[in-house]
Amino acid sequence: MTHWRPVAVLPNIRTTDVFDGREIALVSFADSRMQTLLKAQPKLLEFLGRFTDAFGVKLNPAILIVREDLFAKLRTTNAIPSFRDILVASVIPYSRALTIVYRTGNRVCYSASFWLYPWMVGNDLGHMTMHTPALTAFHIVDEFGGQSMPEVPDMQLEARDLDKVLFDALMKRWRRHYIGNRQTWEDRALFRSLNMVAQATQLPGGSDVTFYDLCRNAALWVGAFEMLTHPRKGNSGLQTVYALLERVFVDDKNLKKQRYVAYMGRAKKPWPRRILPCWLYGRLYILRNKYLHGNPISKNLLDLKGSEHGLFWMAAPLYRFALYAFLRMRFRRKMPPPSKPKAFGRYIADRMTYRDSQDLVERALLRARNRPQNKGTP
Repeated sequence: MTHWRPVAVLPNIRTTDVFDGREIALVSFADSRMQTLLKAQPKLLEFLGRFTDAFGVKLNPAILIVREDLFAKLRTTNAIPSFRDILVASVIPYSRALTIVYRTGNRVCYSASFWLYPWMVGNDLGHMTMHTPALTAFHIVDEFGGQSMPEVPDMQLEARDLDKVLFDALMKRWRRHYIGNRQTWEDRALFRSLNMVAQATQLPGGSDVTFYDLCRNAALWVGAFEMLTHPRKGNSGLQTVYALLERVFVDDKNLKKQRYVAYMGRAKKPWPRRILPCWLYGRLYILRNKYLHGNPISKNLLDLKGSEHGLFWMAAPLYRFALYAFLRMRFRRKMPPPSKPKAFGRYIADRMTYRDSQDLVERALLRARNRPQNKGTP
């Protein structure tokens, strides 16, 4: 029998579904593994029952659990935060793309929702511990009152909110990097980049948010792209990111057209025409350079003429677009002959499911130039 250990609480997320990475998972109170833990550890149940929002409304937070036999190994690495980063990358770009295409709200669109609460029960005697760069502390459950982060609402996270194809691809890399016996530069670059994405998708600020906070966000996104494309020997930059974006297999012919003059810095003009995602990334790069180098900037740098959404919102779907190429995500099953209708039907359905999130991202990116889209709701 596999035993599990609770390692973190996410007070801004509630769910009735399971986000299962096999060795690690995000679950609800109702999950059978959590039910076993709660029966065995009454103080854990009391701890979880003491979470409320800022107005005292009781919360049922999601819980991060790991396999007990792997805990000692995983706790000494970045594995647990990296799983959180995978959830962020598998939910937020997809949610923002849905918002762009369908103009709907009430989705998990900021990584603050995946905040790991710093306090955790250490044992069933009711002892609690917290370790942060600012504080190492010890207390007891009987005097505890946990709260969600007030800047974002507690949100319902459902299985349909997850980019499942991307999640599965990233978890394969997670197992290879953190559980396997061989670590590669490509995987290290990937998890560094995903960690930057978890920061880039944070709220840019609270009630004091400024234009400069949004510009700083652009710098984080450029860092995430450059980390993803770093060749280890040599440097990453515009050329490496453009090359990755141009490798993406796309269905929409409008994303295949090399009709946009993408920024090339000090390269001799005329600059070559590239695909729309390269042009978008070039705009992001310009904003980042102007901000970090202290050059004059204006608010229109964040805007995309003719589009309802600016660079701040488009960066996440653009990153998902790049991951498609980085992870070599292609539906590779061989098509069965039409003479086998059941197998052929399953193939078509599975291919459509596999391509669903990427197709959505392509539609979202085309909105950067306000191209017409099919109407409907997901």
